[in-house]
Amino acid sequence: MAIGLRGLTSGLGDVYSSLLSSGFSSSGAGLSGLANSSLLSDYASIKNGSYGRMLKAYYAKQTKEMDDEESSVSNTKAGKDSAASSSAKAAQKSASELNNLDYSEENMDKIYDSVSSFVKDYNSMIKNASDSNVGAVKNQANQMNNTTYANYKMLAKAGITMNADRTLSINEKTFKKATMSTLKTLFKGTNSFADQVSNKASQIYRYANNGVSNLYNRQGSRTSLDTSSILNGII
Repeated sequence: MAIGLRGLTSGLGDVYSSLLSSGFSSSGAGLSGLANSSLLSDYASIKNGSYGRMLKAYYAKQTKEMDDEESSVSNTKAGKDSAASSSAKAAQKSASELNNLDYSEENMDKIYDSVSSFVKDYNSMIKNASDSNVGAVKNQANQMNNTTYANYKMLAKAGITMNADRTLSINEKTFKKATMSTLKTLFKGTNSFADQVSNKASQIYRYANNGVSNLYNRQGSRTSLDTSSILNGII
């Protein structure tokens, strides 16, 4: 039974309006202004509460179907969300550690090794988050990809390029030719590329943990079917 709420409330308003304007005079003249006897039957259903009970039963069924779907999805996606959570935690840790490095020519090998580990953790996180069935996690992955793209020119100076699958690749020879100024801009300090990735990784970790048993829409918000206020207004 497909009942549009907008059409329903509009139709009920027409019913009430017609009935009130008729006045229900004893002569029957008011009743003759109604479209037909089925309109009286609809009014009687509303008045005795059967229409309201029917609507409540319908929406109770819809809510149960949503809950059943949620249970089914959560059972199949738990593994992927766990992977997104653990990989995000690792990426956040390696991104944060880049801020504490000694950015000097003498320490270039250490810097390269640390950034290579960061790239590896980043790739694991972006893959798992992109595959997640939690909308909020997937949304954060998209935002992080946008952040990376916004920094692609600076990253290229350090030998780091974006791949078609949204992962990163690092070229050691090009990286070690980069200036310390470039590396500091990318990996050290507040609002650096590494700092932005660290923040996004923290969000992915939080949503992956909290979202295992919830359904989300495209914006990352919990979907729901709330008809109580509508039903209360017409019953």
